[in-house]
Amino acid sequence: MPTELVLLSDIEPTTTVIVAAAAPLHPAGRLLEYRQGQVRQLLDVDGHPLLQVLGTFPVHEPRAAAAGVVDPPSAFGLWTDVTIPYGDATAGRAVAQAIADAVGGRLADRA
Repeated sequence: MPTELVLLSDIEPTTTVIVAAAAPLHPAGRLLEYRQGQVRQLLDVDGHPLLQVLGTFPVHEPRAAAAGVVDPPSAFGLWTDVTIPYGDATAGRAVAQAIADAVGGRLADRA
């Protein structure tokens, strides 16, 4: 089963941010974009998917949004879904954390 995470932040993880955050961990990786950047998939050097980052949305109902994740932060304005494919999630989670750190956000497991 894939690992489903949410990146909660106040800064959007743009394509530039994702590439810069992933580069130290996977310098020969590639980022593919679909649907005008609403779906971004990071691949390792061998073309295996590490994670998928979906479009970012503003949070209009913070309490309702917080109920959808495990251990949410006290405040956040943006919600970004992140999916790590089947198999070992270690490499994908490390990249997801690097992206979260780059935007000053926090990863949370889906409830």
